[in-house]
Amino acid sequence: MLALDSLFGLPAHIFLVHIPVVLIPLGALGAVLMLWPRLRSAIGWWVCGILVVAGIATQLAIMSGKSLKNYVHETALVRAHTHIGENIRPWLLFLFLALLGVMLIDRAARRRAASSETRPEGRDLLQIAGIVLSVLSIVFAAMSVYWVYRIGHSGSKAVWQPTQVKIDKGQSNHEGGETREGHEGG
Repeated sequence: MLALDSLFGLPAHIFLVHIPVVLIPLGALGAVLMLWPRLRSAIGWWVCGILVVAGIATQLAIMSGKSLKNYVHETALVRAHTHIGENIRPWLLFLFLALLGVMLIDRAARRRAASSETRPEGRDLLQIAGIVLSVLSIVFAAMSVYWVYRIGHSGSKAVWQPTQVKIDKGQSNHEGGETREGHEGG
C-alpha cells in the first residue's frame, strides 16, 4: 500500500485534506447549478470531473491520516475524528453517480430530441429519471457537504483544542513549561 506520510517537510494529511474541503462544496454547488439545463450542458462534465478529483483526494487524505495516526498522541478527539473520517466516501460516490446519471440522461434526451424518432413514453421515462437523479444529487450534495464540515471540524478540534484550553487559561508554552522547540523553559 502506498504510504504518503509527508509533503514539503510537513505531514501530508494537512495538505491533502484541503483539496476535498474545497472541491466537495464546489461540486455540491455545481450540482445545484446543474438543475438548469443551460448550465448543465455548460458545466455538467466539469462538475463530474471535479468530483472525481475530490474522490481521489479524499482517499489520499484518508490514507495519509491513517499513517499520521501512528505519530500523534491518541486522544478522544483524535479517535472521534478517525472514526468519522471515512463517512464521506459513500456520499461522494453517490453524488458522482447521480450527476453522471443526470448527464447521461441529458445526453440521451438531446439525441432523442434531435432525431426524427418521437416516442412520448420514452421522453416521459427520461424526464422522470432525470428528475429523480437531480433530486438525489441535491440530497447527496447536502450530505457530502455536511460530512466534510463534520470531519473537518472534528479534525480541527483534535489539533487545536489543547491550544485553545491554554489560551482560555492564559497559559503559554514559555511560562515555566516547554518552549516551542520542546526544551524546558526557565
